[in-house]
Amino acid sequence: MPSPSALLLQLFRLQEEERARVGRALHNQVGQALSAIRMGAHLVQSEDDADLRAEDLHEIIRASDETVAILRDLHARLHPPQLDAIGLDAALRAEVERHFAPGKLSVSLPPLPRAPQADLALVAFRIGQALLRQAATRADGGAQVTLADDDDAFVLSARHIPGDLPDAALWRALASAAGGRLDDEGGSHWRLRLPYGPAPATSPDPA
Repeated sequence: MPSPSALLLQLFRLQEEERARVGRALHNQVGQALSAIRMGAHLVQSEDDADLRAEDLHEIIRASDETVAILRDLHARLHPPQLDAIGLDAALRAEVERHFAPGKLSVSLPPLPRAPQADLALVAFRIGQALLRQAATRADGGAQVTLADDDDAFVLSARHIPGDLPDAALWRALASAAGGRLDDEGGSHWRLRLPYGPAPATSPDPA
């Protein structure tokens, strides 16, 4: 197990990589789309032909729709809205839809009987997100992901995950810090078990 300082640096690196990805998307995609909208608006202002003006307006609408889609994707990447509004199962399903074509991944993500504590749900989502990204590297899409209740805890399982899970030591440490565990069951099978909430404090025996 890496030292705490090494894990902290690893976490910092992951955060900076994600910030860099978002920054590139804002600059390259959103910036270009907004420039296209601005250019189209100037063309509409100076266009006398009704048909050409309609084409310019159609292009502005198309670029606006594209910008909204990019911003929604960035929002989901930073913090999935489904996690707070609906639940962990919905957030994981949305992540599956982002990475896989329909039918390419075997999933069973039913709603849990009760909602995990918010920070524990976020831990589960981030680890699940890492597993799904790794599953997406499998060409045939033959991975399986399931979410299930386990009495006082819930279990997220991922099977047939190709290769080594990037930053596995960090995800294990995160699961442990949340009161659970992430186990590698045979190289390509992963099992995350987390409590729904913190363990209740035990009261001392009466004297």
